[in-house]
Order: sequence, then C-alpha cells, then structure tokens
Amino acid sequence: MNESKISVRYAKALFSSALEDQILEEVMEDIKLVQSSLEIKGFKEYLESPVIKTSSKSELVRKVFKERISGLSMNFFELLLSKNREDYLGSIIRNFISLYREEKGIKSASLTLAFNVSEDNRKKFIKLLEDTFKSKIEMQESVDPELIGGFILKVEDEQFDASVKTHLAKIRKKLLETAIEN
Repeated sequence: MNESKISVRYAKALFSSALEDQILEEVMEDIKLVQSSLEIKGFKEYLESPVIKTSSKSELVRKVFKERISGLSMNFFELLLSKNREDYLGSIIRNFISLYREEKGIKSASLTLAFNVSEDNRKKFIKLLEDTFKSKIEMQESVDPELIGGFILKVEDEQFDASVKTHLAKIRKKLLETAIEN
C-alpha cells in the first residue's frame, strides 16, 4: 500500500473518532502540538529511526505528551508506533488538518507582499477574502522585496498575481515581441 493511502486512512480514522467523541477541537490542538514537536531537532529522527525499539519510542511519546494531549490522541500515537507507522506521522498530520479545515469550512491562503503591512490592513484584507470566498480564512504571510510592489495571493488552488515584478515582466515581453515583429 502506498504512503498516501496509509496516511489518508489513519487521518480519517482519527478524524472520525474525534468527531464521534465530540472532541475535534481538542484533537486538533493535539495535532498542532505534535506537529510543532516534529520540528524539534532530533525528535522526528528519533521516532523514525529503524534502530530504536518501539518500546523506547512509546516511552518517549508518553513522557513528552502524557499530560498534554487527549487520551484519544495518545492512543492513536501509540497505535501508530505499534504498527510501525511513525514514518507517516507528518503526512497523517497534514491530512488530518486538511479534513479539519474542510469540516470547518476554512480555506488556507498565502499572501506574499513586497513589504510588511499593518495589523489593521491585514485584518481588512482577511475580512475581504472571507467575504469574497464566503469562508473563514487562515492566512500565512511572507515578504519578498523582489516583487517591488503589489502582492501575490494564493487561496487554495487559485492564484492572483498583482505584483509590480510580474507586470514589468509582461511589459518587457510585449516590447520584445513588438521589436521582433518590426
């Protein structure tokens, strides 16, 4: 079975259990905590190491998360370890978050700007997107001075490029095409 199918099945199982037990929000917080823990140097490598025994991995997970995550989440992570599926944890987390966003009607957006914007303008922009897409928006921002001005917005699979850099490139291309024709 390929990685994608395994990850989706485990994510759906956890999601369904959390929904059924009416602790979806709590499990989502658990998922975020585990996701951030995977970014700690050495933690992910320890869990994914084929040399380290499953019992040692389970003991570490219990010590790190015992008082911090729900019983359902703890049981789920121990199940993953017992089935030697810890390599899929990152992918399972991504799939779970995707299912959660779909359930809650949340769209993810990525905004790249030439410079930082004020918090007030950021809130107005998010409100405009929420009204446009009739959905809650989770937005990640980044700054790319090479855009010169304007922005690039990605919402789910749609992209809108209103950057000065792109407009200048289009003008340059038209000028070159015009020069070649003449």
